[in-house]
Amino acid sequence: MRTLNERATEILCDLLKRQRNFTTNKDAVQVKVTGRIGKYNLVSLILYIDINGIRYRDPEIVLGHDTSKRQFIPYHYMNDFFRIEECCAQPTADGLVLEDEFGQYNLANLANRLLLQIASK
Repeated sequence: MRTLNERATEILCDLLKRQRNFTTNKDAVQVKVTGRIGKYNLVSLILYIDINGIRYRDPEIVLGHDTSKRQFIPYHYMNDFFRIEECCAQPTADGLVLEDEFGQYNLANLANRLLLQIASK
C-alpha cells in the first residue's frame, strides 16, 4: 500500500504535535487521532470550507498510522460538498485490508499534495 512521502509525514507529525485547529486564509484545518484499531492509530485530516454559512468537509482523509514503522497510510476519503465517500481499505486487528489499490494510490497522492499545500500557507 502507498504511504505518505517523507515530507508529508513530517508535516502531518508536526500538525499532530500541535493537536489544535488552525486557519489558513478562510479555510480551517483540523488534525486529530480519532481512535485505534490493531496496530494503527486512526488519524483524521480535515479541511473545512464555508459556503453560504454552511461548513463542509472539503475533504476529510482518514489515515492509518503504523506507529512501529512510522508510516501513514491514507485509506478513507470524504467530501461533504460533493457528497463523496470512498473507502480503499479496511483496518483490522491484523492490519489494513486493501480493497481498491488504484483508489488508495490516488488518495495517497492527494494527501501528499494537500499536506504540502497546508504547509506552504
